[in-house]
Amino acid sequence: MKRVTLTAVTLALIGMACGCATMQTAKRFDGTVMEKGARPLATVAVENYGYYLFGVIPIIAGEPKHPNANTCRLFDDSVTVQNNLAMISQVVKTERGRKLTNMNTTEEWTGAFSLWILWRKTLFTSALVME
Repeated sequence: MKRVTLTAVTLALIGMACGCATMQTAKRFDGTVMEKGARPLATVAVENYGYYLFGVIPIIAGEPKHPNANTCRLFDDSVTVQNNLAMISQVVKTERGRKLTNMNTTEEWTGAFSLWILWRKTLFTSALVME
C-alpha cells in the first residue's frame, strides 16, 4: 500500500512539473531600421525544458510542435537546439521573414533540488527576425 501511495504521489509531482515548451514574440519596433535598411519584424524567445533521471535518461519534456500548449513528451529527449530552432522557424514563416540575427542559446542543468537524482534541463533561444 505504501508503494502505491508513493508511486501516485511521484507521478502527481512529475505531472505538475511537466516539461514545457514556450514561445513568445514581440513585434513593436516603432519604425526602427537596422543596418543596410533592413527592418526588424519580430523578436522571438523560445524555452524548452524537461526532466532527466540522473541527468541522462529523459523522463518528461516539452512538446516543441505545440509551444504554449502545456503538452509533454514522455521518455523522449525533445530539449534540443534543433527543436528550439524549429519553433523559431514557425515565427519566421508566419512573419514572412528572410533572415535571423542576434541569435543566442543558453543551456542550464539543475539537479540539487532532488539530490542530483532528477535533473532539469532548460534550453533558451532568442533571435531577431528580419525582413
